[in-house]
Amino acid sequence: AWEELAAPGRMRTLLFCLLVGASASAVVELTEANFDAETKIGTDEARPTFVEFFAPWCGHCKKLAPAWEELAATLQNEGEPTAIASVDATIHKDVAARFGIRGFPSLILLRDGQMYKYKGSRAVEDLAKFVKGGYKEGPGEAAPTPPTQLAQVKVAFSELFSALVTLFKAHFAAALVLTAIAFFSGLTVGFAAGLVLAPTPAPRAPPAVDADAKKEQ
Repeated sequence: AWEELAAPGRMRTLLFCLLVGASASAVVELTEANFDAETKIGTDEARPTFVEFFAPWCGHCKKLAPAWEELAATLQNEGEPTAIASVDATIHKDVAARFGIRGFPSLILLRDGQMYKYKGSRAVEDLAKFVKGGYKEGPGEAAPTPPTQLAQVKVAFSELFSALVTLFKAHFAAALVLTAIAFFSGLTVGFAAGLVLAPTPAPRAPPAVDADAKKEQ
C-alpha cells in the first residue's frame, strides 16, 4: 500500500489535493439553473467546457476527483480557454438526461456545438491532451441545445401526471376516496352556488276584477 502511495504520480496528486484544499476550486460547479448560462451552449459565444457527470456514491468518481481538480488548475494557469466543470447527476437529473448519461463518471467535452465523449485514461496528462486537440481524433455529435419553454412545460406536466399515477397506484383506496369526496364536494358547491345566484322571482300581481261584475254584486 505504501509503495502505491509513494509512486511519483500518486504522490504528486496527493500533494496537489492538500494545496487545493487550502484554496478555491478551479472546477466550475454546474447545475440545472446555471448550466446554459455558464456554457452558453447553443449560442455563438459558447465556451468550450469539459464536463464530468458524477454521483457522490461512485467510487470511480471519488478516485477521479483529485485529478479533475489538478486538470482544472493546470489548464487555468496555462491560459487554456476550456473550462473544467462538474455536474452532480443525482441532483440535476434533467441535465444528465439531456446528455443521455447512463454511467459514472461520464466525461464530455462541449466544443463548437459538438460534444465529444472521453473514454481514455484518467491521468491528468491524458485528459489535458484530449482537451487541447485529442478530441479531434474521435467522432463528435451535435450537442443538445437548451430546451424551449414549451418543452419545459410539457416535461413539468408529464412529471406531474406520472406523480399522480404513482400516488394513485400506491394508495388506490385513499385516492378513490379523495376522488369521490372531491366529486361530491363539487356537486354540493355547484348546487349551493346555483341556489344563491339564481334570480328571485318577482311577486305576482292580484288578478284584475271586472268592473261590470263588481256592479252586479
